[in-house]
Amino acid sequence: MIDRYKSKVGVIFAFVIALLTTVLPRIIRLDIDQPLVVLANFLYLSVTFLFYWLTHHFFLLHLRSGTFANRYLKAMISIVVSVTVIAFLAWLLHIASPFPIFKNSTGIPERGQARFVRIFRGLIVSTLTWFAVYYYRLLFLLQRSRLENEYLKQENLQAQLTSMRQQISPHFLFNSLNTLSTLSREEAVKEYILKLSEVYRYVLHYQEQNIVSIRDELAFIRSYIYILESRFEEGLKVNIQLNPDCLNRKILPFALQLLVENAVKHNAISYTDPLSIDIYDKGDSLIVENDLRPRLTMEDGYGMGLHNLAERYRLTTDKEIVIIRETSKFKVKIPLLV
Repeated sequence: MIDRYKSKVGVIFAFVIALLTTVLPRIIRLDIDQPLVVLANFLYLSVTFLFYWLTHHFFLLHLRSGTFANRYLKAMISIVVSVTVIAFLAWLLHIASPFPIFKNSTGIPERGQARFVRIFRGLIVSTLTWFAVYYYRLLFLLQRSRLENEYLKQENLQAQLTSMRQQISPHFLFNSLNTLSTLSREEAVKEYILKLSEVYRYVLHYQEQNIVSIRDELAFIRSYIYILESRFEEGLKVNIQLNPDCLNRKILPFALQLLVENAVKHNAISYTDPLSIDIYDKGDSLIVENDLRPRLTMEDGYGMGLHNLAERYRLTTDKEIVIIRETSKFKVKIPLLV
């Protein structure tokens, strides 16, 4: 979490500025008669600048709503709080420490106007540090946005390449399925082929889409579940209970299919103890919940599907999925989009 405050950059910033304002000027003037004073002021300024850096990051990261979302008010609060805390801590250090932080070259403690000047200087320094932190974060967010856009472009190109490989001849497959359906006289076989065609048609139509309505995804997942139930028969039970009001909401395509496939792939299924999967909505989330009874041997790619889904949501919608692992249940909450 501390990485959010860019503490390593803050330490370098604090040390460099403290070095430039304390040690370097005295070296240039050849004023090295009081190394203890120089060292004390260097350490004091280093801690001060680092504290300013971390404080300004804290207010930038946490004051984001309501009245405090205004950047000018946020800056004013952060500057005043940081200077006040540093002044108080410096006063305590001046009382309890032998280091001459508030003493001039003659060794006499600073009082009155000199102390006021130091506080005023703290306000100026804190303000300049605020601008440094603010524009550093702007550059950081801009760079991260560019990297994410580049990542999305690469993912899109890879998806297009995969799509081209998979769509060598979709009409040939459809025609083959239709032919197979006409050749069969068994209704169960015809129904299975029909559902398989619907699944394939949905994949071709929505694989390049960013979002899809729950209504369309639900029609697809019913066909997919039919295929799974034909395979596992009584070993799989899927219950879908969705509020009609949420059917026009949006989710990422294939999100439900991935979670259902994930449950079937990584849990034991038997006729005597069927695997139960529940799909329902709650608030602004769509929840897929399944019994948790992991297989003794895990297939390759364990956990990659959930990781990829989480990355898709983060990059496409800037929202997070929620994964809940309980003793006997495994739940995944998918954010519903407008």
